[in-house]
Amino acid sequence: MPLNFFINFSPVFIWLLIFKNAGLIPKEIRPPIHVSLAHHVENVLFDVWANPVSSLVGLAAITVSAWLLYVKVYQESPSDDSDRLERQSSSSTPSLFSDEDLEMVDYETPKAQFGEAFVPPDFQDHPKIGSLPYLPKFTQHDAVENATAINRKLKRHMAERGAPSPFNCWPMVPPALLGASWLLLNLDASLASNITETKDTIAWFSYVIGHFCVPLFTAIWLYVFHAPGALKCFGFALGAQNIAGVLTHLVFPNAPPWFIHKFGDDAHADYDTLGYAAGLTRAKFSTGTHLVNDGFHKSPIVFGAVPSLHSAMAVICFFFVCYYSRWIFAKALLFAFVFCQWWATIYLDHHWRIDLFVGLLYAIASYTVFYKWLMPRVDLEFAQARLHYDFNRGSTMGMRVFRNTKFQNFFDPMA
Repeated sequence: MPLNFFINFSPVFIWLLIFKNAGLIPKEIRPPIHVSLAHHVENVLFDVWANPVSSLVGLAAITVSAWLLYVKVYQESPSDDSDRLERQSSSSTPSLFSDEDLEMVDYETPKAQFGEAFVPPDFQDHPKIGSLPYLPKFTQHDAVENATAINRKLKRHMAERGAPSPFNCWPMVPPALLGASWLLLNLDASLASNITETKDTIAWFSYVIGHFCVPLFTAIWLYVFHAPGALKCFGFALGAQNIAGVLTHLVFPNAPPWFIHKFGDDAHADYDTLGYAAGLTRAKFSTGTHLVNDGFHKSPIVFGAVPSLHSAMAVICFFFVCYYSRWIFAKALLFAFVFCQWWATIYLDHHWRIDLFVGLLYAIASYTVFYKWLMPRVDLEFAQARLHYDFNRGSTMGMRVFRNTKFQNFFDPMA
């Protein structure tokens, strides 16, 4: 289990290692810091009042880019899905996941491929681990009837979509968010104009607590409620975008808004400049605020405005929830978090709108790679295991913990 956790989140650990040791790079070989570049690009692309022509051209370019992303990457016809399913099903390539990587218990599954004509009555029993006590139990007959009914639903779903995928998944969210980003970012900027104590509190919780907790809870949710391998996709996508982001910070440093507002648009910036928590200093939480202030003060990367990893991390969580969750409420909640996080970074003077937009692009690029390469394979292996009554490979962690109890279906994404 610890080894599996380390493998799944190894890209995230690499990102943290690079970030924490960035200060060891000799200052004399580091690139010059761009103080006003992001600010000027921000005005050209988003300030419709000062630069109406260029900002509207930017809106049109973003809209066309979103349409091209949809047409070239995310638009899939049923025939395309069927071809992909047939190609993956007939492939002799071994599974991407070892037993440990799939987070499975050590239990040898039957060799035969079982259909509805024959289902072993003990297919989800474990020779050493029984069901949890004091909970309503499934008999072997109940377990077989339950699995058979769910498999019928899964087959209908696969027939409708042409390939296995989570129920009620929204694969079109990345191009949709890209297309709406110009309007959303300008709306966020307009809401960030007035400073109040209530806004300070909301922004602090979003920027500090949400930034840490939302990716953590997304990872736990994927681990407990979804197919083996979903957590690896999330960990690798999150880590890949963050590594790309921190490397961009190192080779293309840009000043954040607070630096310009504090020192001016033409001020000199160097690597001896200390970090600053900016709007976070206004929060009324003494202990938490002091910790945050000290963290920014000692940050090894002060000029890491472009891209905003606060934006990228919120967006990648939103994408995975929209793909895997069947609950519209969860999707709406994560969208609200993205909107709030974008607003908070502007309100707290930590990022320009262009920083947030570039963070969105990094998230789209990272997610798209795994959406096309790894996530279909995870879906296929999970569906095949379910249809073959292979409980180890066709169950979530929550299902395995609550096996043979009536709580098992709560953790089943196909139930």
